[in-house]
Amino acid sequence: MATIGQSLREEREARGISLEEVASATKIVLRYLEALEDDRMDIMPGGFFIKGIIRNYAKAIALDPDEVLGRYYAAGLVGGPPQARPAPPKPASGPEPRLAPALDLGPIPDANPAVPSEPPVSAAPQAATPILFEEPAEPEPSPESRKRILAWAWRALAALAIIAAAYFLFWPALRSRRPRPEPSTVVTQTVLPPPQTTSPGTAPASLAQSDPASAEPVAKPEAPPAAEIAWEGVTMEITFQSETWIQVRTDGVLKVDGLFPAGATARAQADKELLIHTGNAGAFTFNLNGRPAKPLGRVGQVLTDIKITPENYRDFLEGPSSGPPAA
Repeated sequence: MATIGQSLREEREARGISLEEVASATKIVLRYLEALEDDRMDIMPGGFFIKGIIRNYAKAIALDPDEVLGRYYAAGLVGGPPQARPAPPKPASGPEPRLAPALDLGPIPDANPAVPSEPPVSAAPQAATPILFEEPAEPEPSPESRKRILAWAWRALAALAIIAAAYFLFWPALRSRRPRPEPSTVVTQTVLPPPQTTSPGTAPASLAQSDPASAEPVAKPEAPPAAEIAWEGVTMEITFQSETWIQVRTDGVLKVDGLFPAGATARAQADKELLIHTGNAGAFTFNLNGRPAKPLGRVGQVLTDIKITPENYRDFLEGPSSGPPAA
């Protein structure tokens, strides 16, 4: 009987999707996807991250995320919500048994004297499993996609060859049919104005009317400058310091979603509201409208429903206080 991981691999291969394409689409490390299909849950990150990996994998191969996650809940591979335990059965009512009177035989020596037990040692909290980042390999095209690419390339080359052959065949004929311009001679006649008599210090009326330099300049009304409308939204620019998962919705639309590696960047812009969910609040820095902002929380902290609006974004900017802003 196939395991959950083997069934997921069979469904992915039936759809013609490679594991590298899933890693490129979900931004999940390739070795985590291989471990998921090999049922190696011991090397997977625990808690919040493994559920996100299973959901994103199911979306990438067009499966229902809740149905796939339900398989792992049913198999006990992923911890689900605590279920209520059934109440123990009540004993049947009846007459209580009578006990015979105990005989006083005196103290009985203990064959194994009790040894003072040492105080129980509290288990040290285990450190969270670090998530190592590996650069996902570039997805290799499937054989079907390679055939399609080669077919389109040959079609493009054939079309270029046909166009070039038509150009060289028909260009001389088209060039010979072009009409040649014939030289023409245009005779123009210049009419001189009649002579005018002028007195000293005065200019001829015709010169005063025809000479624009002698006329007084008339100022043209200038058009009023167009009023600039200032944008009153919020722009968020994110730089990831270490690998983390984050979701950002702009005015209700999902814009940023996935598991981002260290050094990656993301940008979101909203007119009314930015809604942020993250699994590692201290693993990234961000700017709001071009100004640096304070960290949302500490490393490893999970935060949900962080709202940033044009009215409150200044509360998230860096200032005298060093603590994180109030959500």
